[in-house]
Parts: sequence; C-alpha cells; structure tokens
Amino acid sequence: MGASGSLPSKGSPTVPGQRKDDLTITGMGTEWPSKLVGPGEFKDLALKHYPEDAPWLKALLNVNGKTGIQSRAMLDIWSDPRWNREEPPGADEVDAAFRQYGTELAEQAARKALSDSNISPSAITHVVAVTATNAGSPGYDQLVARRLGLAPTAERILVAGAGCSGGLAALRAASDLAMAASLQGKEARVLVIACEICSIQVRCELHKSATSENGSIGPVLFGDGASALVLCNSHGMAKNAPRLFTIVDRHSEIMPEAFDDMSYKVSPHGFLLTLSKNVPALTAAAVREPFQSLTNANGKGSLSASSFDWALHPGGLAIIKGVQNSMDLSDDALRASNEIYKTRGNTSSVAVLAVLDKLRSMEKGKKDVIACSVGPGLVVEMALLQRVC
Repeated sequence: MGASGSLPSKGSPTVPGQRKDDLTITGMGTEWPSKLVGPGEFKDLALKHYPEDAPWLKALLNVNGKTGIQSRAMLDIWSDPRWNREEPPGADEVDAAFRQYGTELAEQAARKALSDSNISPSAITHVVAVTATNAGSPGYDQLVARRLGLAPTAERILVAGAGCSGGLAALRAASDLAMAASLQGKEARVLVIACEICSIQVRCELHKSATSENGSIGPVLFGDGASALVLCNSHGMAKNAPRLFTIVDRHSEIMPEAFDDMSYKVSPHGFLLTLSKNVPALTAAAVREPFQSLTNANGKGSLSASSFDWALHPGGLAIIKGVQNSMDLSDDALRASNEIYKTRGNTSSVAVLAVLDKLRSMEKGKKDVIACSVGPGLVVEMALLQRVC
C-alpha cells in the first residue's frame, strides 16, 4: 500500500482555482558535534565497562571493524560521570542530556539554514521538527523555537515514531503545509529540523546486550547531529533568497509485512534498537516501486535510476550496497550518501537531510535528484527534487 502525493502541474489544476506553485528549498544547514569517534575509540569505551571475552561483545566488536565507518560525530559525554557508572544512566538523565545538547545542535543547524536562505527567524511561518531519540514534552521544537526567536504564532508539527525515515517525512509534511498555504494565497516559510543524539543511548544498548546476550548493532552504526532546511512557497520567497532545490513530488509507502523488522522502543535506560538481518534486502526491494511511481507520474519513467543523483539514507553498508545493486546505480550517483556514511555514520532522521546538504555542494551534479529513506514499519519515504542552481 502506498501514497503518492503529486504536486499540481501547470495547466492541470486538481481543484477548481488551484494554480501551479513552486516549493523551493532555499537554505540548508548541518551541525555535527566536534568529537569524532572511530572503531578503535568505540572498542575502548566498550571494554571500559564489559569483559572482552563476552560472546555478545566479541560479535559486536567484529561488526565494529567491518561497518565501513571511519568516524562518527558524537557528543563527548563518555567522560561524563553519569555515563561511566556501573549501571547506565536512567531514562530521565538521557532525556535531560538530549534536551541540553540536542537543543544546542538543532539551534546551530537551524541558524545555518536561516542564514543560508537570507530569511530572519521572525519570518518563519511554520516549523516541522523530527527526532527518534527524545520523547519529552513540550517537544524540543519549542525549545529551539524559543532560542531562535521564532514568532509564537508559527505553526508547529513534531514528527514522532518515524526513525530513519523521519527526515523525509518532515519534508513531506512541510511540503503539504506550504501547498495548503498557497491554496489560501498565504506565505509559507517552513523551517524543517531533524536532530538525533544517539550517543546517549549507547550505554543503554550495551547494558541490554550484556544482560540478555542478544546484542544490537546500533552502538557501532549511529552518531549524533542535526540538520535543517527552509522550504518556501512562491508567496514566501524573498527576492534575495537562493534557490537550491524544488520539490517536484513525493511518495510514502508502508510495507506491513515487515512491521517487526525495525523498531526503536523505550526502556528504563533510554531507547533500544531492534534491527533484523532482513532489513537490507527488504530496503533494496522496497525502493523500486516508489521510484517507478514517482518517475512515471512526472514524465521521467523512461530514465534509468542512474540518470538521477541519489540522496539515499546511509543506514548501513549493506543497505547502501543493496539499493545500489537493486537499482543498478553507479558509485557517482551515491557519492554523497557514501561520504556521509563513511565520515559520520548513520544519524537516523538527520542523515538523509545531511546527505542532501552535502550533495548540493558536490560537483558534477545531475538536475534530477531522488531522496530516499526507510524507517520502522517499514516505511519508505521518497522525494523527487530538481536542482535550481
């Protein structure tokens, strides 16, 4: 089952009086913690708390050396006494750490996007935020909005439960808000924010592995970061605002048969990842139909997948390679995804937006871009974009 949300085409209104309106990404920004952690540093951390001869740890450290990740950006909380007790921090401490450090990262990413777009914080009309690593209320989006000085009348949406698909789910929601404003003849300047602090969950993950002997690979894949962008309709575009990408169309689809293959659930010490060995193969198979639906609906059905640049969520080496083989993609088409994965790892909802941000600065860019991510459910989020400059 799936839903493709084709945006209105010029000369073909779907609602009486509806008109064509470009939705333009006009600013982007990504913020990483300054500490970079490689496989060796992670091994040192794990051995600080757990015996090297534990079977579960041997298996995890074996994966740790084969992920293809050279470095992950992580908060330097591993020197924090709360993260070095015999028992891992409680969920309340994990929440407090996110709301302190995550809010700071998200604010910096948002300020970069706003500066890039030449739009002042007070001019933002809507905020769509997403995270998988915090569930506190009021949401972190309100904390960031206060720090930025956004108008209290800016409409807000906080996306939860989307995991790695969250960055594009937030972009889809932002597109819908901007289109709705266009139909009303109103300005839309939507700030999209994704923030993930995965490092505060590492002790929780390791503790669960040690007590159950059934480990997750999450601790060797995920890092911290925040990414933001500003999306405007034509009413909301400033004269001096750059035009980076237009949103042509998007597609969201659930694979209900894979409901239990990926999850992120709360525990007394934070969040715990479940990721089955089936996910890479499921992901590789899941992207074909959305891609064909998007390209067919927008007059590009005759183009091969390698005719597009891809902002693919870097969920793991097997996922990237699986999609590459399934869609017959060149290394060049996935150059931004591979670069972010190699240097920053998987940052859940942040990753695909960080890849898109990286892609816009790379040379030899193709005009058409496919952004794609897969999250718990399994949910496939895909968007067709076009470079403007």
